[in-house]
Amino acid sequence: MKKILTFIIIAVMVTLLYIKWQVPTQLLATPATPNIEHDTDQNLILVNQQHPIRQDQLPTDLVNLFEQQRTYTLFSSDIQLRAHVATALQQMINAANTEGVTQFIVMSGYRNLEEQQALYDEMGSSYAMKPGYSEHHTGLALDIGSTEGTMEMAPEGKWVANNAHRFGFVLRYPADKTAITGIEFEPWHLRYVGLPHSERMHEQNLVLEEYTP
Repeated sequence: MKKILTFIIIAVMVTLLYIKWQVPTQLLATPATPNIEHDTDQNLILVNQQHPIRQDQLPTDLVNLFEQQRTYTLFSSDIQLRAHVATALQQMINAANTEGVTQFIVMSGYRNLEEQQALYDEMGSSYAMKPGYSEHHTGLALDIGSTEGTMEMAPEGKWVANNAHRFGFVLRYPADKTAITGIEFEPWHLRYVGLPHSERMHEQNLVLEEYTP
């Protein structure tokens, strides 16, 4: 009996050690099916010209992308996203990498109110949203580009347009929805809404204003 118990304990310890050392490798592996948790209500926050973000909607679980294991380039070392969004982003890019689409660069992520104010003061209303009215306050939105050219024409942009929904992301400001979003076409602006919502929005050609009750 003691021998059996000892064998079981050793087997459990070996299994735990294997899992511990495999985690970093799994992060860079491409899962057959996206391993992304389904949404919470916060993933569907609507922030636009009519709906400013509330204090209780501001993210508290931001991570610095520079400190994460990643296979994409960063425009700067201080870009942050909510933790589960950063994980979904890497999973999406892993999938693109396996298809030879590799030249991604993340330009921006979370912005606090002060940063948005500075951007608004510098660029004006034709380029930037007023502080409090930008999706970047949620930690769920990012601007992603390609080192190969404009996102609209580059392989990275075309891949994202066809596949981002599989990983919980949507193109937030598509060309055919400007009358609804109030924003011109931005092929670089992704918004995380979570599964299965991203797939439903993609299939039904809906933007967040149309999808959110």
